[in-house]
Amino acid sequence: MNFKPAGGISINRDRRKSFSQEGTAALYREHEGKPVIELELNSLMQLFDSFDPAPFREKELDPDAEEYIYNAVDEFPLKKSLEIMIYLPPADISAEIEADLKEAIKNHFSYKKLLAEIDLRRLLQRGRRNLVIALFFLFLCLLTIRIFSTFEESLLNTLLSEGLLIIGWVAMWEPVYIFLYGWWPVVHKRNIFRKIADMDVYVGIGSLQEEKLSAYHFTSKQEP
Repeated sequence: MNFKPAGGISINRDRRKSFSQEGTAALYREHEGKPVIELELNSLMQLFDSFDPAPFREKELDPDAEEYIYNAVDEFPLKKSLEIMIYLPPADISAEIEADLKEAIKNHFSYKKLLAEIDLRRLLQRGRRNLVIALFFLFLCLLTIRIFSTFEESLLNTLLSEGLLIIGWVAMWEPVYIFLYGWWPVVHKRNIFRKIADMDVYVGIGSLQEEKLSAYHFTSKQEP
């Protein structure tokens, strides 16, 4: 059973039929002890974004292929070694194509890592800027409350003082969220992209079902 998202990429979904107590690793075949992320293509160009006019080695991957690879890698601990296996028709296989394909995948995810680092830098810059603004606003709110405290106590005075105190602390929420929680997802995404860019990529002939590679032998943790 192969899943074919838009763009014609065929992705192995047999491993998702059932779950094992051994966890995610039990759902993937292995090569030399490393879980393998497998994709099957009807043609080489199906791996790439057809609207990208860049040279072959600099082309962006098809969004479906990128999402699948990212999600598959994200299922494993960050330090777990993985490999990517791409199956192509025999007519698309050559030493030059294999080298170019590996370089293209590395370039794509290295670029994605760079974008994630830029996003992280901008997020932290925004957090610092908003923190300064929020602290200044909170100071003004507390100063105003102190001034109100010099007046005769009244319902309106209490209402304004309590309202300013709440508003002042609410203004602190966004920078506090950024520095406590907001930056983690961006760092995680950057680390996943870096891991994929450094992964070994293999190119094979044939289909996932036929397993025609003679030099690339799999083992499976799933029960037959």
